[in-house]
Amino acid sequence: MIEKTIEVATSDGTMPTYVFYPEGEGPHPAVIFYFDIFGIRDELKNMCRRFARAGYYTVLPSLFYRMDNPSYNPEKFMSGNLNLEKTDPLHPMNLNTSTTNALVIEDTGALLRHLDKEEPQANAQRVGTIGTCMGGRHALFAAATYPDNVLAFASIHGGKLVTDASDSPHLAIPKLKAEGYFGWADQDAGATEEHLQLYKTELTRCDVPHRIDFMPGALHGYFFPQRLTHYNEDAAEKSWNAVLDLFARTLKNCAQ
Repeated sequence: MIEKTIEVATSDGTMPTYVFYPEGEGPHPAVIFYFDIFGIRDELKNMCRRFARAGYYTVLPSLFYRMDNPSYNPEKFMSGNLNLEKTDPLHPMNLNTSTTNALVIEDTGALLRHLDKEEPQANAQRVGTIGTCMGGRHALFAAATYPDNVLAFASIHGGKLVTDASDSPHLAIPKLKAEGYFGWADQDAGATEEHLQLYKTELTRCDVPHRIDFMPGALHGYFFPQRLTHYNEDAAEKSWNAVLDLFARTLKNCAQ
């Protein structure tokens, strides 16, 4: 496996992006992994390595580069030992808000252009996106905004998938051409049964091919093995298998 860091030029600066891909002849279909509110850390890199072992040129962009790339231990946050005031702009919940959908869409465009021009081992026309927590909505927006590149997307216990704002992710559903997957946690205060039904209705109405796995008893964060209080191995592996199957069908099983 090849691992490296690339610097992606954006309109606001330079976005460090961690890259993982298999050795051997490319180009390889690309996977963009959008992180949660805690930033870049080893558990996300390990997930990217799993995609790389499956044959994908996997990239993990540091979307907090405008704030000097902060990173946090989720367990410290959950136990109240983060030592940050809730009003601090670098608090994870504030990073969630300040990393707007519009900014991530712009950064994704810069990343796709960089992959296409500068990374010969990446196939930037065959891209899958995946995100956890706030990254779930970013994966969806990338698919809706760049339909010629993003052929599949996955949202794992996605955050703020339905809001009252004009840029609520559910409003982007009519723009989707990619096939989608949603891992929906049963016990997630930010992803209600009402929101789930809205997605089922809109995805079906707009003829978006999709699969939604509703995970009984699963908490927000069920995907992360190191989040011991929330990890649900059965739910996590069910989502892993679904996403790997989705990407294999949509990104690999056709001429590149």
